Amino acid sequence: MVVEKIAARHEHVPETWAVHGTTGYRFATVVNALFVDRSARGKLGRVWRTFSGESVDFDEAAYSGKRDITRSALASELTVLATELLRIARADRRTRDYTFNTLRQAIAEVASCLPVYRTYVGDRLTPQDRRYIDWAVAHARKRMRSADTTVFEFLRLALLASPPKEAPPALRERYRTFAMKFQQFTSPVAAKGVEDTAFYRFNRLVSLNEVGGDPDMVGITLAAFHGASADRAARWPHTLLATSTHDNKRAEDVRCRIDVISEMPAAWRLALRRWSRMNASHQRGIDGDTAPSRNDEYLLYQTLLGTFPDEPMDAAALDAYRDRIERYMLKAVREAKAQTSWINVNAEYEAAVAGFVRGLLGRLESNPFLDDLRLQARPIAWFGMLNSLSMALVKLTSPGVPDFYQGNEIFDLSLVDPDNRRPVDYAHRRALLDELGRIAASPAQELARGVRTFFESLHDGRAKLWLVWRALQFRRERDELFLKGDYYPIAASGARSGHLAAYARRLGDNGIVVAAGRLFASMGLAPGTLPVGESAWGDTMLDLSFLPERTPLVNVLTGESVATDASRHLRLSQAMADFPAALLAYGNPAGRPNPDQTGEIRGKTSS
Repeated sequence: MVVEKIAARHEHVPETWAVHGTTGYRFATVVNALFVDRSARGKLGRVWRTFSGESVDFDEAAYSGKRDITRSALASELTVLATELLRIARADRRTRDYTFNTLRQAIAEVASCLPVYRTYVGDRLTPQDRRYIDWAVAHARKRMRSADTTVFEFLRLALLASPPKEAPPALRERYRTFAMKFQQFTSPVAAKGVEDTAFYRFNRLVSLNEVGGDPDMVGITLAAFHGASADRAARWPHTLLATSTHDNKRAEDVRCRIDVISEMPAAWRLALRRWSRMNASHQRGIDGDTAPSRNDEYLLYQTLLGTFPDEPMDAAALDAYRDRIERYMLKAVREAKAQTSWINVNAEYEAAVAGFVRGLLGRLESNPFLDDLRLQARPIAWFGMLNSLSMALVKLTSPGVPDFYQGNEIFDLSLVDPDNRRPVDYAHRRALLDELGRIAASPAQELARGVRTFFESLHDGRAKLWLVWRALQFRRERDELFLKGDYYPIAASGARSGHLAAYARRLGDNGIVVAAGRLFASMGLAPGTLPVGESAWGDTMLDLSFLPERTPLVNVLTGESVATDASRHLRLSQAMADFPAALLAYGNPAGRPNPDQTGEIRGKTSS
C-alpha cells in the first residue's frame, strides 16, 4: 500500500504508518534536480526579474497564493472553522472576548504560513507536527503585528489539540475536532494556493514548478542525491518512484528539456531579448498595460522550448501544436489569477494571450520567430533527450518501485491536464517494441551497433523505450536485488566526474553498477554528438573498490563486456562506449538468468 502524500523537502513521512511509501512525488523532485545546474540560480533569477519585472521570492509567492485562496475559493470553509473556534473561545472566560473576524483572520494567516500541506494531530502529537504548527503561528504573528497576539497562542493550543487542564471532556473533544478540521482545510489551501497559483506566477525555471516540488530547490548536490537514495533504501525500499504523473504540470521529458536552460543562462537571456523584440507587434494594450504580461510571455517561451516538436512540421501539425499551446496558456493565466481567473474571467486579456500565441505560431513560412525558435529548440531537445534517458535509468535502478504514466515509455512532450489526457498511440509503441525485440535477438557483436542507430532519429523514442524495456526485464530477472539490495554511492574521478551520478545496488555477490550522465550541455559537445567513448569522458574513472579486481561486468543496455582494472577502477569511456548511460551487471544469483560474457540477454517482446 502506498499513500498519495505530498511531502515538503524538510518533512518526513511517519514510519509508524502501515504503508510501503508514497506515490512518488518527492522522488520526481529529487531526480529532476540532478539535471539542473545549481550554479545558475543567481543568473536565472536575474534574467527572470529583469525580463518580467517580478521581484518576489518563492516563499512569498506561495504565501500570497495561499492567502488569496483562503479569501476566495475556500472562504466558506474558513468561515466554518472560525465559527467553531469562536464557540470554543466562548467556553472560557479568558478567550471569550475574541471576535469572529479576529479568529477568522488568524486562522487564514496560520494556514497560509504552514510550511507543509497538513499536520496529523489526532490522538497523539508528534514533535514534527508541533514544530510545523509553532513555525506557522510564529510567522503569522509577525505578519499581523497589529493584531492581539494572544489570539495566536489560543489558536496554537487549539491546533495542537491542547485545551486547558481544567477543560471538561466535551471541550477537550471540541479542541481535537477543530484541529482535525483545520488539517483538512490546509491541504486544499496548499494545493490550490501553491500548485494552482504560485506555480504559475513564479516562473524563474518552470521545470521546478512541479507537484511535490520546490521551485527554490535549484539543483541538488550529488551528496544530497545519494543521501536521499540511501535513506529511501533503508526506510522506504518499496515506495513508488514517479517522474510523470496524472497530476504533473509538465511531462518528465518537457522538464528535462527546460532543465537545459539552467546550463545556458546567457544564451537564454539573449533569446528572450531577441524574441521580445520580434513579437512586440503581436501584443495588445489593455488599460495602459501590454498583454500578455511580461511574466506570462516568459512562461510561454519556456513552454515552447520544452514542447516544440523536433520532427519536421507541416501546416496541419503546426495548427495542432498551436491549439495545444493556446489551450495551455489560457489555463496558465487563469491559474495565476493575476490578470484573469476561472471565477473572474477577463475576456479581453485572454483574447490578447490567444492572439499572441497565434501571432507567434500562425504560419510556417515567412515567420522569423518560428525559424529562430526551431534553431534554439534543437540543442535544447537534444540535451533534454539525454537528460530523459539518464532520468529513466535512475528511476529504473533506484531503491523503490518505478512507476510509468501512460505514454511515457517513449519521449512525451505533454503539458498539464487535459493535454496529458490525450489518447496514447499504443499501436505505435507496440510496433517500436517489436522492432526492439528483433534488435535484441541479433548476434552479440551486432547488438551495440544496432543500439547506436536509435540516435539517428532523435524524436522517435526508440532509445528511451529500449532502456525502459531492457531495464524492466533485468529487474524481473533479479527481483531480489532490486527489492532488497542496498544502495552504495560510487565516487568518480576525472575532468568530467561532475557530469555523472554513479551508484551500485548490492545483494551478496550479486549487483549492478549504474552510471548516468548529467549536465550534458555543459560538457562542450556539439548538439547531435553522443556523449560516449573517450572523446566525451576522457580520464573519468569509477571507483569500484568494493569489487574484486578484474570483475567482469556486462552492460545490460548494449550487451558489451567490461572489467575493472588491477586497481579496481573502471574507465567510463568503456562503460559508455555506445550508449550514453550504463547499467552494468555482475554476479549470478542462484536460480536466476544472467547475462553471460557475450552479453546476451533474452526476453519476450511484451510491454
